Amino acid sequence: MKVLVLGLPRTGTQSLSDALTKLGTGPIYHMREVAERNHQALWISAVSAKFEGAGAPWTTRDDFDRVFAGFDGVADYPAAIFPAELAAAYPEAAIILSVRSEDQWYASMASTLVHLQRARARAGGASAPTGMATLSAMYHRHCWGDDFETTGRGFFHEHNDLVRGLAEGRRFLEWRPEDGWGPLCEFLGVESPPDGTPFPRSDDWVEYKKKVQEEERLGRERGCGGS
Repeated sequence: MKVLVLGLPRTGTQSLSDALTKLGTGPIYHMREVAERNHQALWISAVSAKFEGAGAPWTTRDDFDRVFAGFDGVADYPAAIFPAELAAAYPEAAIILSVRSEDQWYASMASTLVHLQRARARAGGASAPTGMATLSAMYHRHCWGDDFETTGRGFFHEHNDLVRGLAEGRRFLEWRPEDGWGPLCEFLGVESPPDGTPFPRSDDWVEYKKKVQEEERLGRERGCGGS
């Protein structure tokens, strides 16, 4: 394992994963890999063991290699739910903490992961939950107690401080999306891409956010029409 990207979701982890791969540190295991590799049940088991005492917790390299075999790094949830465990399991790996301002992160989470989880909860038993939906429900419950408005901001700071503490004495970079190539290339000891090469701006949630914005716009219009 070469690098552990331990920042929270919605801190540029997908773009950073793509950038690392372009720079020769990859592939990176990102949330998108979970469904593609049918790893939902494995991660549900890991989260259950960590937070609910159901089964043996994942603590060793062998535990995590069950899902990370063939990857040079990890990023995003569900991996970043286990920052201390990963730092201990892969002591040779550099650590990158991807961060954004608290307000940017909060707004992005509210319009994507949190919004989707609320929509699923409202739908109730309309359809059987998928493995991804079950995994999502678990980390919403265990990370911010299904009350993102009250505890989300505190969790953001607690998580970031935890990762900074884990990084003491090892190679560490705190990276923001606006930093682009420069700090990342310097950290990795590789040449920057040719001038003008755009930094990856990958976001699987683009269409979902557009849908949320349209729903909010229609809601405002209905509200004005009814006044």
